[in-house]
Amino acid sequence: MENFTILPPQTINAAQQIVPYTESEPAEDLLYEFLRDRSPTTAASYRDDLKAFFDFTGKYFQLPRSEGSRIHFEDIKRVHIVKYKNFLETHPCRRGRLYAPNSVNRKISSISAFYQFLLRRELIDKNPAEFCVRPKRVVVRETEAFTDREMKHLFELVMEQASPLHKSVLLFMFTTGMRNAEVRNLKLSDFKNHEGIRVVRYIGKGQKMNQIPMHPATAHYIDQYLAWMEARGRKVEPDNYLFQPTKNSHSGKLQKKLSHTALGYIVKKWARKVNPSKRITPHSARATFISSLLENGTDIYTVAQTVSHSDVRTTQRYDKRARKFNRSPVFNLNFF
Repeated sequence: MENFTILPPQTINAAQQIVPYTESEPAEDLLYEFLRDRSPTTAASYRDDLKAFFDFTGKYFQLPRSEGSRIHFEDIKRVHIVKYKNFLETHPCRRGRLYAPNSVNRKISSISAFYQFLLRRELIDKNPAEFCVRPKRVVVRETEAFTDREMKHLFELVMEQASPLHKSVLLFMFTTGMRNAEVRNLKLSDFKNHEGIRVVRYIGKGQKMNQIPMHPATAHYIDQYLAWMEARGRKVEPDNYLFQPTKNSHSGKLQKKLSHTALGYIVKKWARKVNPSKRITPHSARATFISSLLENGTDIYTVAQTVSHSDVRTTQRYDKRARKFNRSPVFNLNFF
């Protein structure tokens, strides 16, 4: 559809944000409302997925219909989503290969999330994607984690050789279990003291507000990093991003945050020194954190709450502990 566009949030002015939906309201306003509270990465992903879907339905079904700036999203039925799913599973993507099941699943989830939003706004009667069978998720490669012994080796190396930035980033990630984007988006104002304990408040996945206390060692090296930054003439203000690139020419509110690539480089650089045969990524810090807590006796429900998992089955997937058969309940049988 030529008149269907998904604009970035900054293209919608403040006045449009508060106008209630009417018969003539531009679709861009709805899309802005759907995307506005999501992270830039998530919003970009949703925009791409929705555009691809509506390009497909427009090309093959001439739906949804449009009247001026209004689009009849209610024209889309379950059959159109099923046809789109089948199309994705049988037609190569731009890279020349078929979409992986996880990619198809994500694209259908994006459509479902948008229609669920329309349903909440009472603009449609039902979500056409609700009962659409999705491909089973496939784990292409398990996230690897460090053992406690490897973590001790890592921290020994880091304490002796790493810069204050690398040191604080590594300690923070491996002792909080926070996700890559959550760490990069932290600002100094997100740190509070509660009864003598340093606590981090942050917006996590699903826009949930989470809190986690900092380990005293981590808090100590964060303070060292902040002092180091100030000594370099780059004092981190409350509204600045906490972790910043080494070369940051901006000042005040324009301070850049550490990039996704830079964070990955820091983790991989030091992880290779400990065990080059393991593929350790920033997400491995979360798996390591969860596995260590479970290994050392923390019950899985407490761990799930700590890392803000709403379902303990999600926490179980992060458990990278080696099975110890000598602890099996089999040996507790009183048959003999």
